Amino acid sequence: MIRAPFQLHRPHSIDEAVRLLSQCVQNGEDVKLLAGGQSLMPSMNLGLVAPAHIVSLNHVAGLDSIRRDGDMLAIGAGTTHHALAESEVVQAHCPILSETAACIGDVQVRNRGTLGGSIGHFDPAADYPPVLVLLDAACQIVSPSGERTVAAKDVFVDYMTTSLSADEVLTEIRVPVLPSDTGTAYVKFTRVEGGFAIVGAGACLRLNPDNTCRSIRVGICGAAPVPVRLTAIEDTLTGKAVDDAFVEMVAAAAYESAHDPVAELHADADYKREMVRVFTRRAVKTAWERAD
Repeated sequence: MIRAPFQLHRPHSIDEAVRLLSQCVQNGEDVKLLAGGQSLMPSMNLGLVAPAHIVSLNHVAGLDSIRRDGDMLAIGAGTTHHALAESEVVQAHCPILSETAACIGDVQVRNRGTLGGSIGHFDPAADYPPVLVLLDAACQIVSPSGERTVAAKDVFVDYMTTSLSADEVLTEIRVPVLPSDTGTAYVKFTRVEGGFAIVGAGACLRLNPDNTCRSIRVGICGAAPVPVRLTAIEDTLTGKAVDDAFVEMVAAAAYESAHDPVAELHADADYKREMVRVFTRRAVKTAWERAD
């Protein structure tokens, strides 16, 4: 049950939404954006937040588009998890993103929750952030002063904190079209099926014809308050033979990178660190199996 009254605004354009946000901020009034509502509504029901104004993006046209734009996929921030999971374009050109979307929540959550809402809320246990970071995704953001593009790695700045200002709207996420010979995988450790990740790991791996590593990227959630990308291995493992020993090197690097896991009710820091090793191993091995 929502505990406090609020004023609901339903703009029909991004410019109108930004104007409403800016007015609230200038007046010193607490305002929240509503996308799918799968994080905001529970928070309001629990009394964790009580905004005076809510600006809904559900009537803004075009925020749910998925299109190929050259060597990138342009995905509207209002795209639901279900649409991402089922999109043939995403499945063909960035399958790790579809795989990630398909494991979020349950059917009801996937049909209401959105990519942009998940990014803006940024629960460190969310599935998208480590995948977006390893993909070098970019976020298109609109504010009263214009548009800016921010790398995903610069959006997630601390626990439940992003670099978006209160008067900004995330409108589009751009991810690269992956080469067809790229093997990808996202796996996560949860208490119950569809739950938030205690630990999650994503991997993208390309092989040379001689079965050596052409490129590898790994992103992890649960290892720190923000997504961790194993950048140190990306150069050192290039050209190495991809075998079980290679997989173990990546898993060991993931374990070493998990220097500040957030302890929680279901897993203390030491256990989460070990699970980072286990699930990174699984992600890399699966990506290897899928690489052509």
